[in-house]
Amino acid sequence: MFDASDGEEAWEMLCDHPAIELVITDINMPRLTGQQLLVRIRKSDNARIRQLPVIVMTTAEDNVDRNLAFLNGANDFINKPIDEMELLARTRVHHTLASTIRELEQSRARLAELATTDPLTRLNNRRSFFEQAEQHLVMAERYQTGLAIVLLDIDFFKKINDSHGHHSGDAVLVAMAGLVTDKIRSVDTVARMGGEEFALLLPGANRLGAAVMAERIRAAVEQHPFAAPDRVLRVTASLGIASLDVDQAQNTEELLAIADRRLYLAKNNGRNRICVNDQGKSNFQG
Repeated sequence: MFDASDGEEAWEMLCDHPAIELVITDINMPRLTGQQLLVRIRKSDNARIRQLPVIVMTTAEDNVDRNLAFLNGANDFINKPIDEMELLARTRVHHTLASTIRELEQSRARLAELATTDPLTRLNNRRSFFEQAEQHLVMAERYQTGLAIVLLDIDFFKKINDSHGHHSGDAVLVAMAGLVTDKIRSVDTVARMGGEEFALLLPGANRLGAAVMAERIRAAVEQHPFAAPDRVLRVTASLGIASLDVDQAQNTEELLAIADRRLYLAKNNGRNRICVNDQGKSNFQG
């Protein structure tokens, strides 16, 4: 329990001590009144402080302060002189309610993360990729800017699982996620689309820019030692590219289908390479 001698000290305590879960304030305090403290709490940029339950102490006949405190966001009132049993009961109720609300918000955040995040790699999942791609596609069409999608598939991934076990396969997937994330720009998005396939969303990029990015990633994968539980593995990847500046696509599905077609051309032409057109040609290959 923290005891402040005035409103400013109370505010400093709220900012300095995350363990505070409930506020009991008098209306009349020096430096910062109870009303002013209440307003500052409710307008705080810190969500933890902003959502704190606040009990205001008032006199029974002081309806003006009571109504103002209610408008300022007070959760409850208790009359002076204070009845300790009543104060304890109200404190327990609001503390329990605040804890319940906090747990619900945490559960909601966890569910939202599960809905948009791949559990193994912690990348965006397929659903999240499509949601972001649709938003970027709208912006690209509105402002006539570029947009490219790169699909990456780990070569011979089934052999890794079959020869070295799924733990090694999972380790490769996690390492690949980290490697690709390190190579992209802050505005780009990388997602695990399923299995050993990853997708990159590159807003503002044309085909050349996407090809340069894809080749940089391909070369980095080829040179990277992938640490499995009991060995180091050498891995390569194939990549297919689609971009709005040269490809006719009306939506994300069409752009992704073009990139997917070129990914399989890269694989059919020998793997460990990128493909930027439907002839399977690229200026880069390993």
